[in-house]
Amino acid sequence: MRIYRSATYCFLLCILSCSLKAQPPALDSAKSPKRFVQQFYDWYVPIALADSEGPASGRALKQKGSDFIPELFRALKDDADAQAHAEDIVGLDFDPFLDSQDPCERYEVGDVVHLGNLYKVQVFSVCSGIKSKKPDVIAELVSKNGLWVFTNFLYPEIHSDLLSILKSLRKDREK
Repeated sequence: MRIYRSATYCFLLCILSCSLKAQPPALDSAKSPKRFVQQFYDWYVPIALADSEGPASGRALKQKGSDFIPELFRALKDDADAQAHAEDIVGLDFDPFLDSQDPCERYEVGDVVHLGNLYKVQVFSVCSGIKSKKPDVIAELVSKNGLWVFTNFLYPEIHSDLLSILKSLRKDREK
């Protein structure tokens, strides 16, 4: 009887310990990467569409800087600072979160791909009520201490990404 009871306890402990492991949030939950990205774009697009001084990405860094990993934040900030002190274009000449110079009225998230601890979320433009057939941008993000942060933005049309472009621009400025 003792062996049976011990085996039962071990089995229950095993089940409980497995269920207590940190699980990634469900893709449709309130804490999902898809929801995080959509909330960012719902906040960001009206700013990008408004006539304001300076690029909207600067406002994103000021107001939502904690939404970016430090490497991405620094690279964007360095690029913006270099452009602010130059007469010619020496930095990004497009919106890094929309991959556009002329933003559409809305952006919608699509599929989410989960690779290890990295999530890739497709972002589609919606111009004049028509959703683009392919994603304009793919937002990469990870969960850090229970919060989502952007790690990079991929541009499928040109087979590049924001961090690579920022590094290349920095090298060009150093010449």
